[in-house]
Formats: sequence, C-alpha cells, structure tokens
Amino acid sequence: MNIIRDFLTHPMQFRDCNMWIAGLIYAIAVYLILVIMQPFGIYNMGSLRFITMLPFSIVTLIGCVAPYYVLPTIKKDFFQADRWTRGRYLGSLLMTVGIITLGILCIFVVMLKLPLSLNVAWTALWQTVVITLLVFGINMVLPERKQREQKKSEKGVSSVVIRGSGKNEQVDISLDKLLYVESDRNYCNIVTTDGTTQIRSTMTAIEEQLEGHPQMKKCHRAYLVNTDNILTTDGSSTTGYKLIMLGGLHSVPVARSYAKELDSFI
Repeated sequence: MNIIRDFLTHPMQFRDCNMWIAGLIYAIAVYLILVIMQPFGIYNMGSLRFITMLPFSIVTLIGCVAPYYVLPTIKKDFFQADRWTRGRYLGSLLMTVGIITLGILCIFVVMLKLPLSLNVAWTALWQTVVITLLVFGINMVLPERKQREQKKSEKGVSSVVIRGSGKNEQVDISLDKLLYVESDRNYCNIVTTDGTTQIRSTMTAIEEQLEGHPQMKKCHRAYLVNTDNILTTDGSSTTGYKLIMLGGLHSVPVARSYAKELDSFI
C-alpha cells in the first residue's frame, strides 16, 4: 500500500493550457479523423454523415473540459500547480475517459440505433482510448500558459552573478530559475530550470555571494536551496525530508539539523 500511496502522491509538473482552447482543438481533431475514416457505416448516411459526426466532437469537448469544473467542487485546490501529483493527474484522466466513453455509447445507441451490448460498450471504450491517445499527442505540442507565483510577480525578477575561483569564471542567473546549489568536492553544481552549470568554488564562498537573497537557505551541508522554487516535500521526520523543486524533476535532501529552520517551507 505504501508503494501505491507513494506513486500516487509523487509530484508532477503541471502542464497548464487553456482548457477551452485545448478542448476545441481535440474536438476538431476527432471530427477530422472521423471525416477521413468514416467508421460505423457513417459513409452510407450521405450528406447527413457530416452532421452525424458532430456529436463525437461535442462529447470529446465535454469530456476534456468537465473535469476542470467538477473536480474542484470535490477538492478546491485540485488543479493547483504546486499540489499536482500523479494521483490527481490519473483522476482527471479517468474522468475524461469515463465521460467520453459514456457519451460515445449514448451516440451508438440513440443515434446509430446499435443494440446495447457488451460488444457495443467495448467498441465505445476502445474508441475513447484512441481519442485519449490523440489528446496526449496534441497536448505535447500545445503551448503552455506561463504561470508565476504571485509573490514573484510582486517582487519582480532579479538576477545574480555567482563567481568561481577560476579566472573569469562566473555564472549570471535569473533567481526565478535557480533551484539549488550542490557542493561537489572542489566544485559546485548550480542547478536551474534550464540545466546544470559546474564551477570551481566552495559552498561557503557561494553562500557569501548569495547572503543578500533571503530565499536562499541551507538545507544540508552540501545543498543551498532556493525556497521560492520549492514545489512540495516528500518523506517524513522519521525517514527524512526531501524538497521537490519546481518542475518536479529535482529533489534536495534536508538534514535534520536544518529541518527546524525550514519548517515554514516543509
């Protein structure tokens, strides 16, 4: 059970697209596919086939948009980016699949006059799976709406220059992209949302350079973390905490000696 719970509560990066625009794109794509393939004997309906295919698109639109209205009534912060997890993603996906499956089944029985049977229900389900795969494909290329936390917009975006001990060795970083700094023997890895840069320096030297930025906190003897970019936490006081950083792709350990100082972020 712990494995399942850990899997479902694991944070994910929230892909934020305009739900209505995305739904319309999916609906149009489904309609075009039906126009090209014309399954279920639709071709024999003559000019009416173009009208008959519209309900499939409408069902797709409803299935994609409805979770954004229904699920927040169950849990208010369901679609909150910093609380987005695998479980919430799967929950919204299952609702979409369920709505589209029921909608297609109704179209088969009411409009196409097919008998209600397991075979028809199975056909409705696999058609929904095809549409879901299509949604996945389109979603990968849809532009995201860039969101910034309100506190960042109020502060404004600032940048910092971190200098290494090598000649002319420095990194110019926007603080809203800086995730954490990791000590690695005689070097330090500066991890940002754009990637990792390594410079020759000690953690103490970098701490001194960043002391004017209160969001930079020590959470471990080898880690300096940007608290503005903490997405969520994982673990417990028994097993040890990990800070999941913005994007959900990086985690940073928290040493017990620093846990109390980071209470407000954990």
